[in-house]
Amino acid sequence: MTNVALIIIAKNCPHFTRFRLCILDPKILGSDTLQPLDEGFGAIIQLSKKSLRRLSLSGLLTDQVYLYIGMYVEQLEMLSVAIVGDNDKAMLYVINGCKHFRKLEIKDSLFGDVALLEEVGK
Repeated sequence: MTNVALIIIAKNCPHFTRFRLCILDPKILGSDTLQPLDEGFGAIIQLSKKSLRRLSLSGLLTDQVYLYIGMYVEQLEMLSVAIVGDNDKAMLYVINGCKHFRKLEIKDSLFGDVALLEEVGK
C-alpha cells in the first residue's frame, strides 16, 4: 500500500462511513516515499469527514494522522488502531476532537495510560 494509492481511493470514494485497512507488515514504510502512510490515511479522513463513523488503522503512522482525525472527523464513533502513534498526544487529539466517540480498540501501541486516564470521563 502507498500514500498515492490511498489518496486515489479517497478521491474516488469520498463518502466512506467505515474504512478499514490492515497492513500485514505494519513496520514497513509506504513504498512510494519511504514515509509513514500519514498522507494517504489523511486523505481518507479529510475527504470522508462528514460521513466516517468507524475507522480501523494499522501500519507505520505518526501523530499527524490522529491530529487529522481530531480535526476533521467529529462524527467518528469507533476507532481501532494497531502499532501506531508516537505518544499520548495522539490519543488526546482524537478524544478531544471526536464528539461522538464511543469505542476504542488498541493493539500493540505506543500510547500510555496518561492520555486515556486523563480524559476517561469523555
